[in-house]
Amino acid sequence: MKLRTLFFALLILISGHTYSQNLNSKKLDEFFNSLEKRNEAMGSIAISKNGKHIYSKAIGYRTIEGKNTTPSNTATHFRAWSITKTYTAVMILQLIEEGKLSLHTTLDTYYPQVPNAKKITVESMLKHRSGLFDYVNDTDKSISLHGIADKDSVLAIISRLKPNFEPGEDFRYSNTNYLLLGYIIEILDEATYETSLFKRISSKLNLNSTYFGTNTISKLENIAETYHYDRNWKPVTGEANYSNHLATADGGIVTTPEDMTLFIDALFNERLVSKQSLNTMLQGEELYSLGLMKNQFENYEGYGHTGGWISESSLFYYPEHKLAIAYATNGIVIRKEDILNNVLKIVLNKPFAVSMSRNLLALLVFGIGLLLFIVGKLKFKKNLNTRYLLYLGYIIAILYWAGTIISGLLYGNSYSHIRDGIPILDSFYSNSGTFNATVQFTISLLSIPFIYSIYRSSKRFSIHILPLLPLIFIPIYLMGSSLFSFPNNVLYPFFANCIILSILSPLLAIVLWRNKSLSKIRLGAVISFFLMIISICLIISRSSIPELVHTYWGIIQRILFLGWTSWIVFLSFYFIEISKLKLHNESKLVNK
Repeated sequence: MKLRTLFFALLILISGHTYSQNLNSKKLDEFFNSLEKRNEAMGSIAISKNGKHIYSKAIGYRTIEGKNTTPSNTATHFRAWSITKTYTAVMILQLIEEGKLSLHTTLDTYYPQVPNAKKITVESMLKHRSGLFDYVNDTDKSISLHGIADKDSVLAIISRLKPNFEPGEDFRYSNTNYLLLGYIIEILDEATYETSLFKRISSKLNLNSTYFGTNTISKLENIAETYHYDRNWKPVTGEANYSNHLATADGGIVTTPEDMTLFIDALFNERLVSKQSLNTMLQGEELYSLGLMKNQFENYEGYGHTGGWISESSLFYYPEHKLAIAYATNGIVIRKEDILNNVLKIVLNKPFAVSMSRNLLALLVFGIGLLLFIVGKLKFKKNLNTRYLLYLGYIIAILYWAGTIISGLLYGNSYSHIRDGIPILDSFYSNSGTFNATVQFTISLLSIPFIYSIYRSSKRFSIHILPLLPLIFIPIYLMGSSLFSFPNNVLYPFFANCIILSILSPLLAIVLWRNKSLSKIRLGAVISFFLMIISICLIISRSSIPELVHTYWGIIQRILFLGWTSWIVFLSFYFIEISKLKLHNESKLVNK
């Protein structure tokens, strides 16, 4: 019997060790080191499997004071923000298990002065279906709760503001729900929320880096302040410390990613609440249940919560893999969702490559292009004339759209050609990023001889060259966006918006190419200009029709890109035709 027990214990130990060995820590390190090197994120991540930490990493700085910087480490504390709601929900479920409360208990039991208190249940508050206004997002500065430490004053403000809808009628995320649930915990435990958190969760799990309360948090030394990137990391003005924020049950916890993974792993292993209570927390088809959000990654469903205000955090558990991932950031350039998706790809051994340096990629493509050009020049000098270069217009358009479709497939199932814009495909740290950058840089090189051939042909056939000059914005856009990929808050928008200026080319063609012989190309100019102007008008109207633009952003943007690629095709077709006609006429003259 003892031998059998020992055998199973060894088997469990080996299987756990095997997973750690299979985890591609090297690729995770490469990914986060690259994020740090490119100033695209600061923060800390922790990953656990079967309740055991298998990876942790901190990048960037917790404080920056001029040239004096203090690097973050895995013990650095971050705001959990709304992840606090999951802790609050767990404590409410514990009180229900103790018989001190039920999901059907109405709010008027504790706070009858709150509007609709007789109809608002604990369950509706946990699910954000109470209709209570959100004191964080629904109020203006004159009635902000920040800095108000007196609970009675807070309740007085909450009590005088009208609900958004009747309880149970709709879902609307409201921090007020969890603020009040925290107050209920304090009433039933006859203690502060901080004390209840320690007694009910932290002490049970040895969460030695999880804190709550303004006085406690103010004494922490290893705590991350928040920064934004604008050529350098700069503090978020007036918000770099947390002294202005009310410590409440909806977002007041300060912790580390390692402690967060311990917490959520314990929750799903029934160390905090019973299996029945956990199932209650997970019930329903809605994206938000009792203090838990659902997160879909490919075919895997995760449960947890996100948080954010001036900094951001994320915590999710994937039951199928018994995997917990916590990430907190105090410097945001790349969205935390994109970073976590890439982490999941690496952890679950999905295809993922940390893209090479865009400068190196550009140099490589340029070198290949230059070599091919020299070889072509030497070997095919007679055939490499202007007329053959005109066919590059077709190649550019085909390459661009084929590249977009393929990179969309490489991006993953989360990408929608209807909803998501083309620039997202330029993202670093996606399989689409390196591929799309290569395609765009190649096209930018091809577009230069194409524009040159169009220019030469226009001079040869005495066609006004002014409409051709704005075409130079196309290689600028393609080259710039491949070197400075999305997201980049300085250079990328400049290069990405260059493509809009290419609308001047068909517009000038409509105005200046008035000759009867140019009627076909003018028609092409009208079609291309129409496509581009329709897209631009819809983009400008974003504030007026936000839902339409958000839902069909991908299509709206693609109409613009279809406009300039169509114009290139029209130019190729027309100049090839007149080139052939000219050659035919010259041949007839020679024969005569």
